[in-house]
Amino acid sequence: MSAEADRTYRGKCVDCGSPLELYEVDFEKGRRIMQCTRCGLYHFYKKNFFGKWKLLRAGRVSDLWRKPK
Repeated sequence: MSAEADRTYRGKCVDCGSPLELYEVDFEKGRRIMQCTRCGLYHFYKKNFFGKWKLLRAGRVSDLWRKPK
C-alpha cells in the first residue's frame, strides 16, 4: 500500500483548488490543520456537534500572526 491510500483526510484548497495534505490533528480538541500542496495555504478545521469537519479559516502563517482589527 502507498502512503497516499492511507490518508483519510482530504479536501481542496479554497484559493487554488489543489488537494490538501494533513499537517496536524488534535483529537482531544477536535481540530485539524491541513496544508495546500500547491500554494501552501493552511486550512483550519474543527469538528461540529454532528462529528463533521467544518472549515474555520484559511490563511498563511504570516497572516495568522497579525493582530485582528
